[in-house]
Amino acid sequence: MKNKTIWIINQYASHLETRHLELAKVFARIGYSVVVITTSFHHGRKAYLYDETFKIVNRSNHVDYVYLHSAPGYQSNGVGRILNMLDFCRLVLKYHKQIKHQLGAPDYIIASSAPPFVWEPAYQLAKKYNAKFIAEIRDIWPLSLVAIQGVDPKHPLVKLLEIVEKRGYKHADAIVTTMPYAWKHICEINSGYKDKVHWMPNGINTKQVDAWNNENPSLPPELDQYLSEHWCCIYIGSFARSEHVDYLIEAVGGFENEDVFFAVVGEGQEKQHYQELIEKNHIKNVKLFPFLERKYILTALKKAQCCLAACEVVGIEKYGLSMYKLSEYLYSGTPTVFAYDLESVVSDAGHYTVPYGDAEKLRETILAVKHADDETLAQLAHRGKTEILDRYDFQNIGKSYIELLENC
Repeated sequence: MKNKTIWIINQYASHLETRHLELAKVFARIGYSVVVITTSFHHGRKAYLYDETFKIVNRSNHVDYVYLHSAPGYQSNGVGRILNMLDFCRLVLKYHKQIKHQLGAPDYIIASSAPPFVWEPAYQLAKKYNAKFIAEIRDIWPLSLVAIQGVDPKHPLVKLLEIVEKRGYKHADAIVTTMPYAWKHICEINSGYKDKVHWMPNGINTKQVDAWNNENPSLPPELDQYLSEHWCCIYIGSFARSEHVDYLIEAVGGFENEDVFFAVVGEGQEKQHYQELIEKNHIKNVKLFPFLERKYILTALKKAQCCLAACEVVGIEKYGLSMYKLSEYLYSGTPTVFAYDLESVVSDAGHYTVPYGDAEKLRETILAVKHADDETLAQLAHRGKTEILDRYDFQNIGKSYIELLENC
C-alpha cells in the first residue's frame, strides 16, 4: 500500500523555516510522503531562490519542496507583498495537477497562516482530492496586523482578511495553532469551533541540537572572549521591534556597581537603533554581536550565565506564545528570565518570569540568578530540559500531529 501523502502549504517555508521541515521529517519517518509547497521568493533576503516558475527540490527521504515563482518581488510590507501572497495562491491552484502527477495526490492538506489567504486554495484542493483540510495558525491575521502593526481595523485589507479567516475556520476539518490559548480568539468568532482547535507548539529538534553540541563548535572569537571574561546575560534572536530588545538593553544598562554584562546576538532592521541606544546612553556593559548560525547557538547559551527575552502584552499575546528562542534557552540548561505578564513555557519550566516594563524587578531577578547556589542552578537546568523534551521536541509534536490527522 502506498504511503499517505501530506501537502503542507506555507508561503514562508522557502528559507527552510524550521517548523515544517522538522515536522515533515517526522511525518516521513512515521511513513508518510510529504510535499511542502512554498514560494521561491525568500521573504528575509527579499530575493528569489530559483528562477524557474515551478521547481521541485528533494530535502530528505519522502520530503519534497515545491517552489512557485510568485510575483512581484517586494522590499517592504506594502502592496507588493500582498500581491505576492495572492499570486502564490493562484500558482498553487495552477500547478496542483503537476504536483499531483509528480509527487502524489494529497490525503491531508495543512495550510499554514500567516497569511490566511492560503486557506482558500487549500480548501478547494481538499474538496477536489477528498482530502482533510487543516487550517494552521502561526500568527493570527488580521488581529496581529491591527494590534502590533497598527493597521486601521476598518482598512479594506483587514476586512478582507476577516472574511478569509472566518471561512478558514468554518471549512477546516481541524484547526491547529502554535499558541496555547488561540482557541479563545477562535471561539469569539464561533463558540462551536472549540472542539476543532488543537495546540501544536513550535519546537526544536533536540537530537540535532545535541549533535551540534557534541561537535563542540568554536564560537566567533570576539563573542567567545566576551562570554568568557564576564558574568554575562545573553539574547539570541531577531533584532525586531516585536522582540523588545531595546527594553532589555536599557534595563541591563541600568545596573550600577554590579558586574553584569549583556551580549545581544542577532541581526535585523532594529540593529542601528540598538547601537544608537547604547551609544546615546553611554551603556558600557552591553555589546551587539553578529548573527550566529544555529549550530553555534547552544554553545553560546551554555557559556552565558543567564538568558533574556521580553514580550509586551499588547493584545494578541494574551493567546499565548510559541517562541523558538525560549525552547532553545531552556534546553541549554542556562537560567532564563522572561519579561512577560502571562504564563509561558518559561514559567511552566520553573524559570523566571517578571512583569514586562518593570526594569528594577528584571535586574533583581538577574541578580538572584547571579547569586544562586549550584543546587538551584542544577534544578533549573533539569526542569528546563525536561519541559522541552516532554512537550516541545519536534519528534513528539510530529507524532501528536499525525494522530490528529488520522482522527479528524
